[in-house]
Amino acid sequence: MRVNAVRLAKGSALLLAIAAAAAIAPGVNSYLLYVLNLTLINAIAAIGLVVLSGVAGQISLGTAGLLATGAYGTSMLMVHLGMGFIPAAVGGAVLTMLIGTALAAPALRLSGLHLAIVTLAFGVIVVQLIGKGGPLTGGMSGLFLPPIVIFGWAVSTEASKFVCILVPFCVVVVACVNFLRLKPGRALFALRDHESTAQAMGINTNAYKALAFALSSLLAGFAGALYAMLKGYVSVDDFTLWNSLYFFVMIAVGGMTSIFGAVLGAAAVTILPESLRGFHDKSQAVFGIVLMLIVIFMPGGLVSLLRRGAFADMRAWLRRARGPQ
Repeated sequence: MRVNAVRLAKGSALLLAIAAAAAIAPGVNSYLLYVLNLTLINAIAAIGLVVLSGVAGQISLGTAGLLATGAYGTSMLMVHLGMGFIPAAVGGAVLTMLIGTALAAPALRLSGLHLAIVTLAFGVIVVQLIGKGGPLTGGMSGLFLPPIVIFGWAVSTEASKFVCILVPFCVVVVACVNFLRLKPGRALFALRDHESTAQAMGINTNAYKALAFALSSLLAGFAGALYAMLKGYVSVDDFTLWNSLYFFVMIAVGGMTSIFGAVLGAAAVTILPESLRGFHDKSQAVFGIVLMLIVIFMPGGLVSLLRRGAFADMRAWLRRARGPQ
């Protein structure tokens, strides 16, 4: 399907205008910008997971390991080889893509829970290897990035980082939305729904599984590079098992097969905990209850709110729950 160039240009111009306004607004709270930056980075990784798990049906719990690969790959290229951020980020993302594509090998033989366990083990192994990497990775102490300069512009404030994160985020959203409309995207949907039927139709299922892993890993690695830029420091403590589970929660809450659902889910899982800090030690319990209610009332994810009839479905569910009057 052909991309609507006019709508794409208008949307991109609007988003870039918002970025510029945020960058020059002196009264914007830096912490709020940090949370927004983190939301956009998480959304990029969640979009990759939507392509792999939601669209292609390959359940993966190794997102944290892929993020760590991208973040540490970028950091090591900058620290040890003196690269600038852009070539280092490209190198880190490509390295992650190559490693993640290798995960397609077990996907050819495994599926469902068994594949999820393999990817989960991959994430744990990667973090353990990084933690024992000595001076190369900084070990358990981590690595500090040198000052980042992009095209002569020092990226040191949250506002400048916001611009540097928002632009690639927009590119990723537009590219992935249109990718899923093309033949490879439709083939991935067919692979998830009926793999044997897809094979009978002449679809090379092995090749498309590898493509799904490659694209998802590339986006996770790039998100890891942006995360390293955002923090200015990387540590294995940032890439735990819980992080992988959180990313899967993002796409489950937002919408398993929707790019925009991934963005909404990333926003919910990233921003909600910050909004609930007023509950102190009960914040995690409240967070869990909110996620549970979303799953119960909106099984299609938050993206279902954008579709006509979502609220009518919720009202019908409530009427059925109350029973006859």
